[in-house]
Amino acid sequence: MSRKPADGTEKNKERKIRGVSLKKLNYFMAAITLVVSVLILFSTYRTTQGYQQMRDATEQYISCQQCANDLQAASDYLTDQVQCFAVTGKIEFMNNYFKEANETKRRDLAIEKLKVELDGSRAYQSLLKAMENSVHLMQREYYSMRLMAEAQGFDPAVLPEEIRNVTLTVADAALSSAEKEELARSMVHDEIYHLEKDAISRETENCLGSLIDETERAQSASMELLSGRLFRQQILIILLIVTVILVIVLTSLQVISPLVKAIPEIRADKPLPVEGAYEYRYLAATYNQMYESNKERRKHLAYKASHDKLTGLYNRGGFDEHCRSTDLSRAALILVDIDDFKTINDTFGHDVGDAALKRMTAAMQKYFRAEDWMFRVGGDEFVVIAENTTPEKSAGITDKIVCINEELSNEEGSCPAVSVTAGIAFGYDGVDPDELFKKADLALYRAKKSGKHGCAVYDDKEESNG
Repeated sequence: MSRKPADGTEKNKERKIRGVSLKKLNYFMAAITLVVSVLILFSTYRTTQGYQQMRDATEQYISCQQCANDLQAASDYLTDQVQCFAVTGKIEFMNNYFKEANETKRRDLAIEKLKVELDGSRAYQSLLKAMENSVHLMQREYYSMRLMAEAQGFDPAVLPEEIRNVTLTVADAALSSAEKEELARSMVHDEIYHLEKDAISRETENCLGSLIDETERAQSASMELLSGRLFRQQILIILLIVTVILVIVLTSLQVISPLVKAIPEIRADKPLPVEGAYEYRYLAATYNQMYESNKERRKHLAYKASHDKLTGLYNRGGFDEHCRSTDLSRAALILVDIDDFKTINDTFGHDVGDAALKRMTAAMQKYFRAEDWMFRVGGDEFVVIAENTTPEKSAGITDKIVCINEELSNEEGSCPAVSVTAGIAFGYDGVDPDELFKKADLALYRAKKSGKHGCAVYDDKEESNG
């Protein structure tokens, strides 16, 4: 075959299938999607940074607020304990006081933590001033506790070192126990004491106010930065959505729609419309070429694959395919073979044997219904599937076998007289084709044992007894 016609055909096909290249389109859309996705990832990272800055500012405010609250709470706790001691004279209140001051140290820890967070800031300076005021107030509280300790007559050995180191003025030392108690209570309840406590509270409030101002400034800056980044991210997301929608639309128009249109054409065994993307157009055009060139060949091959060459009936492959695609629950499977067929072949030769097979085929086609399916599944084995047939109609099948035997009982030309034997099995719900065939084979075997030249219907009880 010369190359020119093939080249000409290829050129004609190329002219017919011009269209958008799906490969190039995918590369282009993938590049856009990749670029936009990278930009979104970068924008998301930057946005996360802005959010982290805002969260850090909030967490810093919460932490610093806790420091200020701890200092105020510790100062108030010391006040409660020293006032309780001044009123009751119970030493456990003094011990609680010094446990807070020397062991728990909430004030000191608050100052240290705030120094790390906001060293040099107004908030830190205010809290530091509140600490100084609290420490200064402690001297007055020590003096009050010394007065109460002496008024109660406590052994100096049980007193904290700070109290032992307090020296009363000559005038105060000369006071009576009741006067010392009164002075001790007065020192932690009078106006001077409350003014100093108010000073601590003011500095703590100043600290909190400064914290709020600094946090608002940090959050405002972070919010402005975050808003800008979120806006850019929204633009990129919209661009990505548009890109995805464009991909979907183009894919639908260039690929999915032609494929959807092609499916019913393929099911109807028709040529495909040449439309859509270049690649699909090329496939459709190639398919159409193959469709036209192979149409007759497919018919021929399909017939040969499913039919017996000698008799024209369906072969074993056709039988298997029919069983797979047919509901056999209301059908009869009739297995028929020629009695002593090997003797015919050995005595008269294979040509006569073939003639006997053809004659048997003609007799079966004559007496079975046109809608019954007939198969040659072996050398002299034939199967008839009679659909919509129940066990009540077994007598009708038996009569057909009798008629066939009568038809074949006379010689015809070079073909000697022959007889057939049949086994019949009826389908049921959920029947397996192989199982139904075996049952018909068992019935055939029983009929052979009974003298051939007839038929038997499969029966569970008889077969089990046999």
